[in-house]
Amino acid sequence: MPVHNSNCKPFTFDSLVSQLHSVTEKFPDIRTGNNTRYTIEDAALGAFSIFFTQNPSFLAFQDAMQKAKGKSNAQTLFIMDQIPSDNHIRDLMDVVHPSCVFPMFIY
Repeated sequence: MPVHNSNCKPFTFDSLVSQLHSVTEKFPDIRTGNNTRYTIEDAALGAFSIFFTQNPSFLAFQDAMQKAKGKSNAQTLFIMDQIPSDNHIRDLMDVVHPSCVFPMFIY
């Protein structure tokens, strides 16, 4: 018989996205001045959400979704404010050390 821990929350996509928001808001941001159009959270969530698009261009997929459905899945599923381009995501995320994602995982 499986053991059920009443302190554990059920794992859902929404709980995953919520946890991603919590973790990514603590990512380092090396930008200076007014070069902050996109948040680190939006860039990180954009990087993660590419696994759900099955399209080589994150931004192109989101633009097509916006035109076809009126909203993109970046907005509805990942609760992103603004959608950075693929290159902007890379620029912001390349400096983030992989250990910044470790809080997502329970040891």
